[in-house]
Amino acid sequence: MGNLLAATTVTEAFGTALTQVQTDAMEFIAQGLPIGLAIMGTILAITIGVKAFKRFAK
Repeated sequence: MGNLLAATTVTEAFGTALTQVQTDAMEFIAQGLPIGLAIMGTILAITIGVKAFKRFAK
């Protein structure tokens, strides 16, 4: 009976730890996503602008 209780406790602790890791990862993504999108948007706009300038400058 003691081994079953210990296994259950370990399983619950592992499940709780994985849930916390998932929560932390989602928080990091939520914080970084707006900055990443802004940077990627800026790079895309510059790339399109340079291509358009090269096309019209000929």
